[in-house]
Amino acid sequence: MRTLIFLMLFSAAITAEAGAADKKKDTAYLKAAERFLKSDIVKQKNCNICHTIGKSGGTVGPILNQVSNRRSVEWLRKWLKDPNEVKPGTKMPNFQFSDIEIETIVGYLKEMKREIDGTEILARNSNLLEAGKDLFQSYDCLACHRIGKTGRFNGPNLTWLGIRKTRDWETVWLRDPDAYKPNTFMPNYHLEESEIEALVTYLESLTGGENETSREWESITAFFLDARPRERGRLVSERLACWSCHGPNLDEGERNPNAQPDGFVPPINTSYIDFEEEDLAAIIMQGSIPLKIDADGQTPPFSCPPWNDALDESELDDLLAFLNSIVPESAKWEFE
Repeated sequence: MRTLIFLMLFSAAITAEAGAADKKKDTAYLKAAERFLKSDIVKQKNCNICHTIGKSGGTVGPILNQVSNRRSVEWLRKWLKDPNEVKPGTKMPNFQFSDIEIETIVGYLKEMKREIDGTEILARNSNLLEAGKDLFQSYDCLACHRIGKTGRFNGPNLTWLGIRKTRDWETVWLRDPDAYKPNTFMPNYHLEESEIEALVTYLESLTGGENETSREWESITAFFLDARPRERGRLVSERLACWSCHGPNLDEGERNPNAQPDGFVPPINTSYIDFEEEDLAAIIMQGSIPLKIDADGQTPPFSCPPWNDALDESELDDLLAFLNSIVPESAKWEFE
C-alpha cells in the first residue's frame, strides 16, 4: 500500500513538474510573440492582418507562433524573399523585404520557438491516443489545419481524417511528406517512430466528432455572406477536404498507387457531366473504392469514403451545386 501511494505521489510530482515546465515555455514564447507583434516591421507591413501572432491577429494565414518548429531558417529566408517561388499561387504577397528586414523577421520567429520534447510527452501520457493529441497540440498542427470550427484552412481539414486516410498512409506521410508528394507544403518534422505511432493513433480517431461545430460555423458564414448553394457547397467541400485527394482545384488527383486507370485519384471538376446527378449523389453518400491495376498488388491507399454520416440532404444538394459550378466551360462545350 505504501509503495502504491509513493508511486501515485511520484507520478503526480512528475506531472506537476512537467506542467510547470510547459507553462514556463508558454510564457517565454508568448512574450517573444508579443515583442514581434509590437515591432515596427509588423506595424509597417500589417502582418497580423492575416496571421495570428501571440494571442491576436488575423485568420487568413498560418499562425506564426511556432513556425520555426516547422521551418528551417533557410526556408524562412526563401519564403520571405519570394513566397510565390516557394509555393506558386500562394496568397502571401511579395513585400520586397530587404535583407535586413528578412533577418529581423527570422530573428523574431526563432525567438518565438517553443522546444518540443517528444520523448517527455510520450512518457507523461498513459496511452497512445492521449499522447498523440498532446503531440498534435505541441506541434501546433492547427496553425495550418482545421478540426471542427478550430484552426486554419491552409492545410486539409482534419475533421473526418480518420475515415479519409488509412493508418498505413498516415504513417508513410508523417515519416517524410516530401518523399510521397515532392514539393508539398507540409513540413517534415523528422519525427521519431514512437511519435508517429501516437500521432497516427490520434489522427485515426478523427471521425467527425466535431462535424456539428463545422456545420454551425458554415451556417454563420453563409448567413453573413448571404451564400448561394454553390458557395455553401464549397464550404462543405472544404470540411470534407475533397481537395486533399482531388487536388487544390479538384482537377488533378493525388498519386494513388495501383488504382485504375492510371495510379492517380481522378479529378472531380467534371464529375457533374461524367455521371448522372442521381449516380453522383449515390457515390458521394455511399463511397467508392477504386479497382486495382494489378489484382495481386497493393490496395490503393485512397478511396472515396461514404459521406452519409457527414451530410444531410440540404448539404448534399449544396455540394452538388458546387460541383456543377466548377465544370470547365470547355468540358461543358464538349458535353453539349
